[in-house]
Amino acid sequence: MPTLSFLSYPWLSGSFLLSLLLLLGVLAVLVAMLRGRRMSFQKKLRARRAIEREAKRRKEALVESVRRHLVPALVRQGFVFAPQAIDRNAAERRAADIFPFAPMRRARPDGGVDLVAIQFLTYQRAGFRINACAVPKEGMMTDGGPKTLDECVALGVHDLETHARPWLRPALRAMRVEPLGQWFSVWHWPFRPPTQGDCNKLAKRVAGLLPEVETALREGTLGPHMRRMVLKPLPAEVLERIEKLKPE
Repeated sequence: MPTLSFLSYPWLSGSFLLSLLLLLGVLAVLVAMLRGRRMSFQKKLRARRAIEREAKRRKEALVESVRRHLVPALVRQGFVFAPQAIDRNAAERRAADIFPFAPMRRARPDGGVDLVAIQFLTYQRAGFRINACAVPKEGMMTDGGPKTLDECVALGVHDLETHARPWLRPALRAMRVEPLGQWFSVWHWPFRPPTQGDCNKLAKRVAGLLPEVETALREGTLGPHMRRMVLKPLPAEVLERIEKLKPE
C-alpha cells in the first residue's frame, strides 16, 4: 500500500499551507472590516433618523404654538385666510412645509390690501418670521416687474419682514449680512430639548410684536423688529428664463 507524503502531493507542502493560512487570514480581516463598516453605517443611519425625528418634533411643536397664539392674534387685527387652490405636487408640498398656514389678507381703507404670511425655515428647522406688505389698489413694483393688486395677492408679494434680534442689526448691517438673525427660534439649555411650553412662550412673544407690524403696514414706520426690502425688477434675461420655466 503506497504511503502518503508531502513529496507525493506537492500542494500539501509547507509553503502552500502557509500561503493558504495567510489567504484565510486576509479574508477574515476583510470580512471583519466589511461587517464593521456595515454596523457603522447602520449606527450612523439610526443616529441620523433620530435627529430627523427630533427636528420634526420641534418643528411640529412650534407650528402648533403659532397656530394657538400668533394666528388668533392676527385674526383679531382683522386678517382672514386667503382662499387657495389645492395642489398636491412636490413643489406645493415643499411650500406647505415652509408655509403651513395659508396667507392672510385684510382690506385697506384706500382700496388696497394688507398681506401677511408666516414663513418657516426649510428642512424641518424650527424657526419662523412674519412677511407683510401693504399693497395699494393700483398695484406695485415687484421683483418680477409691475404687478396689479390681484397679481400681488396671488403671488404673495411682501416687502416687510420681521427681525428677531434687533440688537444684532447694527453689526449685521456693517457686515452687509443683515438678513441673518431674522428668524424667531426657541432658545433652550444645552442637552435639554425645547418643550411645547417653550414654543408657546416664543409664539406669545412674537404675538406681542404685532403692533410693530401694524404700524409698518398702516404708517410705513419701522420698529426695531421690522425691516423693509427694496423691490426692484430682476434683469430681463432672468425674467425671460423664469417665464420659460413656467408650466404651459
